[in-house]
Parts: sequence; structure tokens; C-alpha cells
Amino acid sequence: MIPVAIDAYLFSLIDEDAKSIQPGNFERHWGIFNYDGTPKYNLTLTNSSNSGGLVAAHNVQYLAQQWCVMSSTVSLDDSEVAPSVSFACSHADCTSLGYGTSCGNLDARENISYAFNSYYQEQNQLASACLFPNLSVVTTTDPSVGDCKFKIMIQTDSSGMEGSGGGLVKHVNMFLVLFMLVLMVVLREL
Repeated sequence: MIPVAIDAYLFSLIDEDAKSIQPGNFERHWGIFNYDGTPKYNLTLTNSSNSGGLVAAHNVQYLAQQWCVMSSTVSLDDSEVAPSVSFACSHADCTSLGYGTSCGNLDARENISYAFNSYYQEQNQLASACLFPNLSVVTTTDPSVGDCKFKIMIQTDSSGMEGSGGGLVKHVNMFLVLFMLVLMVVLREL
């Protein structure tokens, strides 16, 4: 393939977990970077032959290596499971569980764990965010399965503060400013 420059419109730098999914679950996943500043694609934005493509954010600090998952002792038929998953997914991003997505092939227990963990991470790993009624436990064993990665929230000034929550919206704003500055520098090279 002959490298040629093309005109393009950059819609989004970072995935936005708080964006409306009214048009479809894909709405939250337009970014060329993941929520933590890691590139999603091997993409070069300059004509320069010495450019290595997108560069990940440096010195990203993550919260503790812990996840909220469904307890192995709980029955899938427990009457609290459905309302708990509904609550978790209404307050966190569960769009990765849809058909044809990276987490679309999980079994029922893994789906529930993904929903619980999404909420737990969105709430900056607050202990109270993994208290689904006798259903959940915090684990230090990564529950990720294949291409389906159970995320860990990145550290911010407000992470871990009781009642802070807020999740990725804060992170998106921080990284958006950072990547806009990087993009301006790259575009100036053109």
C-alpha cells in the first residue's frame, strides 16, 4: 500500500462512557484512545515517515488491582441478581456486553461480574459499591476472559474519596485536554 495523506474528521479522541446510547451502544466507543489513554488503533496522524503512530499517555496511575465480581456461592436464580445487574448497568457502562463486542461471549456469571465491576470501578472502588445484596465479593484475581478486559479505574485526585464517584467523565475531561494539546503539536508538524 502506498502511504498517502487523506483528509479526515476526528470525531472523538477518547471513548466516553457517559455518552447517551440512544442511537446505539457504539456511541460510547468512537475514540481513538481507550479511557486510560492507550491507543486503540495503529494510526499515524502525520506525513512524517519517522512517526510511530499514536502514543499512549505516560505515567497513568491505576487504582488497586481489585475487581468486584459475583460470588461463586450465589445461585444465578437468586431473586436479587436481576435488579442488581439492572442497577449496576444503569449507573455504569455495560455496553461491552452487547452482541459482537469484546465481552459478548461471556457466560451468565461472567456477565454479572462484568456489570458489578463496571459499577465498582465507576465509583472509584468504594467498598460500598461492591455490596450487592449477598451477591458480590472483591477479588484480587483478574476476572478478564480472552479479549474481554475487566477494567480498573485510573487514579484521580478524587479517587477513593467517599461519595466522589463520577467515574470516567472526569477522566475524559482530563485526557481530552492532554490529547488536544498533543494533537495540536502533531498538526503543527504538518
